[in-house]
This record gives sequence, C-alpha cells and structure tokens, in this order.
Amino acid sequence: MRGSEYHELFSSDYVIARQKFLTAAEAASAEMSCLQISELGPSEEPLSIDIAYIGPKSPKQLLIHTSGLHGVEGFPGSAVQISLLNRISSDTITLPDKTGILIAHAINPWGFAWLRRVNENNADLNRNFLPPGEAYAGEPVNYAELNGLLNPETHLTPFDFFRARSMLKIFKMGFNVAKQTVAEGQYERPKAMQFGGAELYESPRLWLGHLNKILDSIERAVIIDFHTGLGPFGVDSLLVSDEEGDAALTSLKQRYGERIQPLDPDAGVAYRIRGGMLSGISARWPEVDWTLITQEFGTVKPVQVIKSLRAENRMTQWSGLPPLKQFHSNERRQLVKVFSPSSDEWRGMILSRGEALIDDALSDLDSKN
Repeated sequence: MRGSEYHELFSSDYVIARQKFLTAAEAASAEMSCLQISELGPSEEPLSIDIAYIGPKSPKQLLIHTSGLHGVEGFPGSAVQISLLNRISSDTITLPDKTGILIAHAINPWGFAWLRRVNENNADLNRNFLPPGEAYAGEPVNYAELNGLLNPETHLTPFDFFRARSMLKIFKMGFNVAKQTVAEGQYERPKAMQFGGAELYESPRLWLGHLNKILDSIERAVIIDFHTGLGPFGVDSLLVSDEEGDAALTSLKQRYGERIQPLDPDAGVAYRIRGGMLSGISARWPEVDWTLITQEFGTVKPVQVIKSLRAENRMTQWSGLPPLKQFHSNERRQLVKVFSPSSDEWRGMILSRGEALIDDALSDLDSKN
C-alpha cells in the first residue's frame, strides 16, 4: 500500500475520520446508528459514537470491532475500520452463517475530537466500565508514592528531570510493579492520570444501552478492541484475561496465534486493570459466550508514552489556558504523534495485522457455527 492509499484511510481530525467512516459504511450497505453525546467538538461540531452493522436481522454470532476508547487512538483505529468496511463493500469478506459484524467508531468521541486520551471528565474510559455494584473508589497501593512524579500541580518547572526520576522509581519499585501501579486505574484523584471516574459516564452508558438492544439473540461473540501505545513499534499484542486459566489461554493461542498474552504484569507487556470495557461488557451479559481481545499496537518506549501523557494532563489541568488553546497546544499534538505515528511503515503494519485479526475472528466464529 502506498502513501496516497494510506491518506484515504487515515484522517487529520475527528470530523474527517467520522465522514470517511460514514461514507465507507454507506458503500458497504451497513445499517447505521448514531449515539450523539451532549458535549461538542472544538468547532462546536456534534460528537457521536457511530455504529455500522452488517449481517442478518437476528444473528446468533457477532464480531464486534471497537475503536477510539482512548480518544487519540481513534486515528489509527478509524483507519482499520474504514479498511474493513472497504473490504466488505468489495466482497472480499464472507460472513459465516447467522453471523453479523458490528463496527463501533469512536467510543470516546470527545477525546478523539479534542486530542485527548481521556473523556470530558478526565476519565480513562477503559477504567470506567466497573461491574454493576462495584464502587468508583480506591487506588493502587503504591499510587500515592508515584503521584508527585506523575501529577505535578504546576504547568511547567524549569528543571523537571522526569526521565531520571522515573528510572530511579522503577529501580526502587521494580518495572512490573511500577507499570501495574501507573496503569491499573485510580478513582480518588479526578485531575490525575488514569482516573477511572466517579460514575459510569455518558459515552459508556450510550454504548452499553445500544448493546442492550442487540445482544438478546446472540449466543457467541468476539470483541476486538483496538488500541495503540504498548509494546514494540508496529507489533501487536493480543491481550486477554488470565482469570480463566491456562487451558483457556492455550485454546486462544491455538485459534489466534502466539501473539495472545494474558493481562499479567509479570508475563508480558500488559497489566491488569479495573473497569475495563471488555470485562465490563461480559459481566453485564454473562449468558453470551465471549471471546474478548484487546489488540494493542506498540509505538514508542513506555517512558516516552508516560512522559507525553503526563505533559498533556499537566497542561490541561494546571496551565489555565482556555480549551481552544489547549486543543492547539504542543502537548496535544505530541500525544497524537505518540499514539498515531505518521510513519508509512507503522501504518502498513497495523493495517495488515488489523485485517488479519478480523479474519482470524471470523474463522473462529465459523468453526463453532
């Protein structure tokens, strides 16, 4: 694929990405749903989760592909979904019998539009889907120890030494413990990184409400949730829960290959989280036979990812800049670069593996049909 072809799939902002998605969905004769949120974008444009469905009226099996749960990660996620719709419209994908495909574009449309990873409440929406009855409270045991490093309550300081201080903390705490502490999710510090929220927020509520309308007939479903920022450059890790044991993990590797990794900080690039979208969905519909996969593509080194997230959150919370100046800030633009590299090599890698995983999921559904 050449650069000009990438241009047709990748977009420079949320509005263009949404329009490309809608156009591709129309060409694929998809049934569309628009879940509009109450917040507006930087040009006062409406923001929505747009959902394309292709398949029978009452499917027994479903492939769900989601993008943009982490705002700016919607740029590459949108491209993979547009590519998928193009493949459907060109008849290069065949659906197994009684199977539908549901493609949800921009689960966090506010973060996508405003170039943030979080939503309008500063919440990481992949920490916001707590199971029913679980309190939005608590934080990892060691989070207070890292809070001063991660969340300085000033915009800028002349001598920050973040990288050196980070290396010292990692040395003292251990890399895997530090990784788990930073990433797990916390519910006590609304202006800090990895805030999971004080309640189930609007975008997750709308998304779960939509699923409630369509899951009645579903017996088996595969969810692929697309993400970037974790792992080696352009290489995808397929992250799955390790709670079901070694036999389940072995079965998944047989069906999806050796990229399958458990959400275990001691076993790979991943970590356990609270309030994850996939576990939140499966907890609400336990009667469905779920296969839950987070497809995570690497971009830059972990410390650089945290440094960019920290700088952007610091600017947003403590600079005093109005929203539009925040939107045009270097910190927001850097966040896009970290989570959606402009490299043609990287784009080719994620499109290739994005398509391959979708094909594997359809084959998996077909084998159990």
